[in-house]
Amino acid sequence: MVKAASFYQPNKDLLTALSQELKSIRKAKKLTIEQLSELSGLHEKYLQTIERDHRNMSISVFVQIAKALKVSPSKLLEKALRSK
Repeated sequence: MVKAASFYQPNKDLLTALSQELKSIRKAKKLTIEQLSELSGLHEKYLQTIERDHRNMSISVFVQIAKALKVSPSKLLEKALRSK
């Protein structure tokens, strides 16, 4: 019998690429973590852990951040996939 936990292995390279892209876009738009927090409705500490690649984010959180940054989630994902 295989344990359920063994089925899920997050793609660390993709998560790192997404984290870096989100941070890069935030900085390019000259937004602070505090400002992004206000725009996205997510807590500052949570956003920091995402940017530092210490937390796996859900698809809904990913879309929420992308919308707050006014970028297409699909384009952001595509760019992250190319860079990994």
